[in-house]
Amino acid sequence: MKKLVSVLLASSLLLAGCQSGSSSAPAETSQPVTTAAETQKETTKEAEESGGVFTGKAPGFHGDIVVEITVEEDVITDLKVTEHSETENIGEAALPVLAQQALDNQTINVDTVAGATVTSDGFRAALKDAVESAGLDVSKLSQAVAASDGQKEEVTIDTDIVVVGAGGAGLTASLSALQNGAKVVLLEKMSFAGGASSMAGAGTTATGSKWLAEDGVEDSPEKLKADLLENGHNLNHEPTVDIFVNTVGEAFDWLVDPEGANVEYQRPTTSRTYSGVGRGAGVVKTLLAHVEEAGGQVLMSTPATELMVTDGKVTGVKAEGEKEVYTINAKAVILATGGFGANDDLVPEEFQKFVYAGAAGATGDAIEMTKAVDADLINMEFVNVQPNSIVLPSGLGQYCNPGVGGAYKTSGAFMVNEKGERFANEQGGAYELIQAMKGNEASYLILDEASFTAFNEGMKGSKIYTDEDVETWLKNNGSSNPVMVGGDTLEDVAKVLNLPDGALTAAAESYNQAVDAGTDEFGRTLTMKISGDGPYYAVQMWLRYYATLGGLHVNEQMQVLNTSQNPVDGLYAAGEAVGGLEGDIYLGGSLFGWAMTSGYKAGTSVAEAIQ
Repeated sequence: MKKLVSVLLASSLLLAGCQSGSSSAPAETSQPVTTAAETQKETTKEAEESGGVFTGKAPGFHGDIVVEITVEEDVITDLKVTEHSETENIGEAALPVLAQQALDNQTINVDTVAGATVTSDGFRAALKDAVESAGLDVSKLSQAVAASDGQKEEVTIDTDIVVVGAGGAGLTASLSALQNGAKVVLLEKMSFAGGASSMAGAGTTATGSKWLAEDGVEDSPEKLKADLLENGHNLNHEPTVDIFVNTVGEAFDWLVDPEGANVEYQRPTTSRTYSGVGRGAGVVKTLLAHVEEAGGQVLMSTPATELMVTDGKVTGVKAEGEKEVYTINAKAVILATGGFGANDDLVPEEFQKFVYAGAAGATGDAIEMTKAVDADLINMEFVNVQPNSIVLPSGLGQYCNPGVGGAYKTSGAFMVNEKGERFANEQGGAYELIQAMKGNEASYLILDEASFTAFNEGMKGSKIYTDEDVETWLKNNGSSNPVMVGGDTLEDVAKVLNLPDGALTAAAESYNQAVDAGTDEFGRTLTMKISGDGPYYAVQMWLRYYATLGGLHVNEQMQVLNTSQNPVDGLYAAGEAVGGLEGDIYLGGSLFGWAMTSGYKAGTSVAEAIQ
């Protein structure tokens, strides 16, 4: 099955309510009847003549987007987004861009912000609703944003370091370099910072850090290395693993130090990871603010287009903004452009039957740019796949770990395949569950009322969806994504899912018998039965992929190597653009930990090298 990439379009507009007039007049007065339509017409006429403030709303990614416009003589003089629940650093960051574009061009028909399609659709629908409420001519305000004349100003910048990509790795590289005395220009092709890091939970490996020692957690670089190799089935690139395990403690100390990156993390911990406050989006927001405070020049919506190479040395980049074309001369370049999960030309075909859940900007830019220097690539065949996912209406995959964790702890809940049969230990290791799900045509999580409630509470608590979403999806009854169905009996649910007659009931009975025994044939420890009384629910579960595990080959200083295994003068890399750390599946905390660690390492290495 092809990768799901459908775009959610706003399907309805919330139109302004009509003002009611009286339904009749006393006969003896012979007064004309004022209809609701005539009253609305008068209201619209007054609005057109005097202007005012009007609101509109429409569904966004996580709830309604509410737009407020100020109108004077048929012109929108002010535009504000007054309410929204969009994803921090993604949809949230797109809204002011959309609002400014609409205001400057006096149009509803603003361009979609890359990476925030659903938010863009919702904003346009909300703005149209506000325009209709104001009685303005929608057709006149629906022209496309005027195209530029194609002429862009040529700008030359001289700096010490150019960092390409403002995700977690690029931000930490920029900040560590700035704090070590370098001048930095940071480029980001999207209109907002963060990349995959903004979508992450921000669990960060801290092996070897002061915090971990103070909190009494026993760990070591040697143990972390052994765990990475075992988890990655010894398919990791060992020298890259060594960079991580020997630097991560120092990097985490800097990350939380008030004199370093000064990023807020939660403590204490009982594992080798700490969680960033505000998840990945919160960490990114803090890092970006500190980069700007430290004097970094940040250029958004400005993709780097090519490396500048002179006599084999990388001497800067070419880049293109909305109004400028840049030549940026630098002593070194750090590529932190992320992975290639959004590029079907690079993702192995075997993974494309799963659902993509990564950043829209992860198109493998570093891989394309480094062809000019014959860069070496490693582990390109490995893509991180994870279970426990739904498919959102947008077509993107969404992890459900907060939901399934709560469901399994609360009451009876288990998974079945298209035959209505259980097939795995649902609470076992991710790798084993992935292998089992790969053999299914479809996988469904079966829940009773208590576990369904717990599932949704976990998802809502992580701001993944709302009660209104659940209501809508249940009404859809499996006709669209996400597939979420309910029924008074298990056989009602089975019928909607086209499962064989009696199979789901038999699976539930077998499951409850295993609870009595304390375990089942898959080795899952069972304590909670599924209820004997309905209602029951099913949620289709998918395998999702997002992080890619291959990429550029670097040395211990984060310098990119060419296919002859020689370092490319002036070129470094960090984050997901670098391959080899994980093997064929990631170890918890290490993806975000690698972004922070490799960025820190690259920034300090380059600042030292150019001095």
